Amino acid sequence: MEVKERWNVAVGSEQILIYKMANPSSMDKNTKKSQTSVSLDDAMLLSGFGIYNILHMLMSGLVLMGMIMQCLVLGYVIPAAQCDLELTTQQKGWLSAIPFAAIILTSYFWGWCGDTQGRRSVMLYSMTGSTILSIIVSFAPELISFAVLQFLSSIFMAGSSSIVYTYLGEFNNIRHRDKMMTVGSSFIGIGTIVLPCLAWLILPLEISHTIPVLNITYRSWRLLVVATAAPFAIGTVLLLFASETPKFLFVTGRHEEALEVVKNIYVINTRRSRESFPVKTLILEDATTAYAKRGILTSMKEQTLPLLKPPLLKWISLACFVQFGIFAATNGFYIWFPTILNSLRSNDSANMRICDVLDATRKATIEAAAASNTTAICDDSIYISTFLRSIYIGLTFFTMYIIVAIVVNFVAKKYILLATLTITGLCGIGAHVTPQVQVAVTLFAIFQMSGACIGLMNAVSVELFPTKYRAMGVCLSMMIGRTGSMVGSNLIGLFLEVNCGAGFYLFGGLLIVSGVACLSLPNNKKTKSTDNLPPTCDRTQL
Repeated sequence: MEVKERWNVAVGSEQILIYKMANPSSMDKNTKKSQTSVSLDDAMLLSGFGIYNILHMLMSGLVLMGMIMQCLVLGYVIPAAQCDLELTTQQKGWLSAIPFAAIILTSYFWGWCGDTQGRRSVMLYSMTGSTILSIIVSFAPELISFAVLQFLSSIFMAGSSSIVYTYLGEFNNIRHRDKMMTVGSSFIGIGTIVLPCLAWLILPLEISHTIPVLNITYRSWRLLVVATAAPFAIGTVLLLFASETPKFLFVTGRHEEALEVVKNIYVINTRRSRESFPVKTLILEDATTAYAKRGILTSMKEQTLPLLKPPLLKWISLACFVQFGIFAATNGFYIWFPTILNSLRSNDSANMRICDVLDATRKATIEAAAASNTTAICDDSIYISTFLRSIYIGLTFFTMYIIVAIVVNFVAKKYILLATLTITGLCGIGAHVTPQVQVAVTLFAIFQMSGACIGLMNAVSVELFPTKYRAMGVCLSMMIGRTGSMVGSNLIGLFLEVNCGAGFYLFGGLLIVSGVACLSLPNNKKTKSTDNLPPTCDRTQL
C-alpha cells in the first residue's frame, strides 16, 4: 500500500510543498537520498527570489533597451543624415524599416540557434557582432553601403532580441517569472526616453572630421549610431560573468551543471552555503526528455500546424491582426516622428494642421531650389523642441506601461484593449484634423500610447493558447506585428509624400478596428487550456 509523503521546505521567502508517493516498506536508508531529488521547477522555487534575480533582470533589461534603441535610432539619424546620404522620402521609408525586416527574416534562425547552441552563447555572439557592425556602419560613405551594413548589424541585433526574453524567463521560478518579465519589458519604455536624450546630447555637437580614404565627413549622426550600441557593449561584458540558463543545460542532458547554476542562485539570494541547499539531484522529466530528443524542424511543425486549424485558428488570426495594427501605428509612425516634429518647428505658423505644415515645408524647399537653379537645397538641422517632444512621448509611453500593469488587476483585458486602442486611434485621426500644432502634438503623444498594448496582447495570447502551443503562438503574433512596423514605416513615408492625411486616417482607423475586434475575446479572465501538460518554461517568449 502506497502512502503520500509530504515535505514542507522553506527557503527565505519561498515555501513549497513537495509530495512523493512511497511504499512504507521501502522507507529505509535510501529515503533520505530520494527526498533530495526534485524537478527543476521545484529546485528553482527552492533557490528563492532575491538579488540574483534582480541583477539578472537588470542585465536583461539593458539588452532590451539596447534592442529598442537600435530599432528606432534611424528615426533620429535619418533627418540628420539626409544631406550626407542624399535621401529621398521613399528612401527614408525603406531605410527605417531595415531593423524590423532583419528581425522578421532571422527570428526563426536565431530561435533555432538558441535551442541548439544555448541562450547565453548566442546572445554573446550576436551582441558582439551587432556592436562591431554598428561601429562600421558609422563609416558608411553612401546610401547603399549604409543600408547593407545596417541590415547586417540588425541581423545580429535580432539574435539577442529573439533570445533575451527566454533567457530572462528561465532564470526565474514559476512564482515570479511573469512579474520579472513584465518589469524587464518596461526597459523598452525606458529606451524610448533614453534615445531622444542621447540624440539631444550628440546631434547638436559640431563634429566635422574629414576622412579622405572613405570620402566622408564624420559628423555627429555617425557618432549617434555608435552610441546606441553602448547598451549591447555593456551587456556583452556583463554576460561574460553570467551563466547559461538551467533550463537549457537540463534539456541538453547537462544535469549537474544545471544544478550548479541553481545552487549559485540559491547562495546569492539567501547568503547561505552551497551545502545547505536541500536538493542533491534533479529528476529527469519525461516531457523534458522528449523535448530534448525532438528535432527543431519537427518541433516547430508540431507547434505551428495546430495554430492554423480550428479551434485555435481564430485566436491566432485575431492576435496577429491586433499586433499588426499596433506595431504599424506605433513603430511605423515613431520612426517618422522626429522628421515630423522637425518640420513643425521649422515652419513659422502654429495655426496649421500637421499635414499642411509638412506640405508647406516641402513646397518651400522645392521653390527655393528652383529659384537658386539647383536640384535641391538640403536642411539637416534638428531643433531642440524635437528632442523635448520626443522625450515627452517616451515618458507618456512608459507611463502607459505602468497604468496598464495596474489596471489589468481590476478590469478584464479585452475591455482595456478596446478602450485604449479606440481612444488612441481617435487621437491619431484627431492629430491630423486639429488646426493647432500644440494640440496635434499632444494628441499624437496619446496616439503612441497604443504601443503599451503590445505586452497586454501577449498576456492575452498566453491565456488563449494551450501550454504546448503558447510559445509559438506568441512568436507568430509578434513576427506579424514586426511586419506591421516595416509595412507601416514604408506606407507612412509614401503618404507623407503624396497624401499626408491618409496615413493618419488609415492607421488611426486600424487601431479602432483592432480594439473592436478584441470584443470577440472570451469573457473569462483565463481561457482553460485543453492540453494536460504541466506548465513549463516557454522556449520563446517575445
